[in-house]
Amino acid sequence: MIAPFTLGVAKLNTCIRPQVDIFRWSGNRRHFRPIQTITNSARQEMSARESRREGRPIYNPASYQDICLHASQSVLDGLRDGLRLMEVEFPAVPGEDASYKAASDVYIDLNIQYALTIFNKVYRETGKTCEILVPDGPEYRRANKVFLNSLELSEGCTLNTLDGKKTENIWSFLDNTFSGKGLRTRSSTDDDCQGFTADIFVVVNLSTVDLPGTEHFFSLLSDNRPLVFLNNELDTLRADLGLFSFPQKGLHYRFLSKIKPVYYLRTRAYSRTISVSPFVINYSGAIFREYPAPWQVMVRQNTGELVCIAEDEDRFTLGEAKQEMLTAIGLSDADGSPLKTLRSGYKTSTWWEEDSDMEQSAAWRT
Repeated sequence: MIAPFTLGVAKLNTCIRPQVDIFRWSGNRRHFRPIQTITNSARQEMSARESRREGRPIYNPASYQDICLHASQSVLDGLRDGLRLMEVEFPAVPGEDASYKAASDVYIDLNIQYALTIFNKVYRETGKTCEILVPDGPEYRRANKVFLNSLELSEGCTLNTLDGKKTENIWSFLDNTFSGKGLRTRSSTDDDCQGFTADIFVVVNLSTVDLPGTEHFFSLLSDNRPLVFLNNELDTLRADLGLFSFPQKGLHYRFLSKIKPVYYLRTRAYSRTISVSPFVINYSGAIFREYPAPWQVMVRQNTGELVCIAEDEDRFTLGEAKQEMLTAIGLSDADGSPLKTLRSGYKTSTWWEEDSDMEQSAAWRT
């Protein structure tokens, strides 16, 4: 009888580090933090940040409200540290692989609702206003109709498009159609964009072809104000770069590599065949990061809780995370065995995970 999660619980102790008041951990070193005169509110804020710095031995958010709260705290920490490009990523639709099964409108609407929830909290904490950016005019008009009441009642949040154009006349429509640009592509020379007045921008519901426009917005229109990518599944978009009719891989090296994941919860489900009953073992877990904590690999217990089994300052690839899960539940093949090679294949990482020397920044992976 296999007890698949016993080792996962035992491994938990490797993720719990000593709690200290005057030392801050960095790898295996401790750095003295000088004592300063601070207010009670600032002391509470620093205490909460220090507790998040240690990572989570167990993670089990009760609802999406909890996830949005934790994401807003990570965004606030990133803003305090001066980050200008941030990523927030978590499963938009409840359930295993639900994002691939749900209707696109459900996915789109939920992401806008999450943006309103997270950045209402940011506004209440900092007074910084937020503009939620969608890729184009048709999506803006639909979202503005669906969320009209929510936007009117929201604190500090407004809706806009990446290029500031909420309508499109017949001539630009025909030009885009017959020139092969499509409805969602704008000219990079269009600088007549107005209305970007917020302190923070959050972009949702991007496709791969929208990434050059997002780079253009951040470089020329954002005036160095923070830009947050919310549930855009950037790893999925990276996979399309370099393919026919898609942007080139250089977009990742010069732009996407600069985006710091501040809240990242990517769940994965796997199965492993064994030679005895029950012959197939299903297991699942997640790659997790809650800024400023390190990257963590979590394995899911029978209770639904995610338990930390490994952590590192550098981002885990999906292959590395899967191997950590297998080791924790006692199903890992021996190193060098032919079976391990057959199961994992020749390549266990993607081109964007490998080509670190070509990146202008390591922010996305460290």
